[in-house]
Amino acid sequence: MTEQQPPVPAPACDPAGERTPASQPAPASQPAPGGEPTPGAEPAPGGEPAPAAGPGRYAVAHGEEQIRLPDWMRQVGTEQQLDRAERRRLAWGRHRGKLLVGAVALGAVALLGATVTVVRTVVDGVRSATPSTPSTGADGSPGGPRDYFAGTPAAGFAVGEQGIRLPPARPTGPFSAAQVRTALDTTRRALIESRLGATMLHGSYKAFLAVLAEDAREELSPYFTDARFWYFATRMDKSFRVKKEIRVSGKISYEATENANGVPVLAVTTRFSWVYAFERLAGEAPPEADLVVVRDAVVWHLPHPDDASPSERGLWLDSAEAVIWNAECDLLRREGFLDVKPWASDGRQAGPARGVPLAEVFDPERAARVPGSC
Repeated sequence: MTEQQPPVPAPACDPAGERTPASQPAPASQPAPGGEPTPGAEPAPGGEPAPAAGPGRYAVAHGEEQIRLPDWMRQVGTEQQLDRAERRRLAWGRHRGKLLVGAVALGAVALLGATVTVVRTVVDGVRSATPSTPSTGADGSPGGPRDYFAGTPAAGFAVGEQGIRLPPARPTGPFSAAQVRTALDTTRRALIESRLGATMLHGSYKAFLAVLAEDAREELSPYFTDARFWYFATRMDKSFRVKKEIRVSGKISYEATENANGVPVLAVTTRFSWVYAFERLAGEAPPEADLVVVRDAVVWHLPHPDDASPSERGLWLDSAEAVIWNAECDLLRREGFLDVKPWASDGRQAGPARGVPLAEVFDPERAARVPGSC
């Protein structure tokens, strides 16, 4: 019978997986972190010895052993008093974000305020350094918008339609006070549209014709096609350097009479001076040299409604005369447009009136022609 050899125990393996020879003793246990050696491994149930703790293996505490804590975990916490500098540093750390946001906001507000101030300063400087219009006073001295009518009788005239004043309306002949008032109001509208209205001055004459009776419109329309309108209306080219302000002086009277057909009419007579100012491009000249004076005398008829057909009722232009001073007469006769005559002194003329008193040139009651008139 053959003898059996006792089994040879397998070599132990270290954590890295290398076999340890059976004849090599197991390494001694390494001391624990607390300075005490790790107790030897107890035999495992079944009689097999437990592997000894080696390098890289975790030390496992068994149930009957007391858990040991490191010294730094067994130390009792102590409070430490902070000085002023450390408290400031901690406070700055807690509120640093809020303080930065506030500082940025204040900086933005300050920058915006400074920008607005600078812009206002620049704008004010530009405004003060760039005058919009020539600035000469009534005596020619600087210090305000230029008064083109200063030094002439037109300086005392009313501005625009304020110079068209109506007399009191009273019953006259077959016309009642209300009918007289209607005639005066309609006449005033016709004067404004013919001599002052922007549409007539630079554009269409239809607004003026709309004030008249229906049949009167057909009668006057041809006057605007052959330049005969300047006796009762003012027109000018848009390129002319006319100023917006117009000075006006005159008066209105009325009476009851009959027209050429024997129809009772209320005759309204208007005598006015219309003074237009033009901007001079260069050169020195007397103040009246920039003005054109239109003196007209116009008779308007308003037929009695009981003696007129519907198309005849309303305002009619019966007659018109006009004297225009200091204007380009050739242009006026050719196209009907109003423009100032260029001033060129020969050293002997006292002004465009050539020695005639300006009161006679501007007075609406004087129908006589003066030197320089068309």
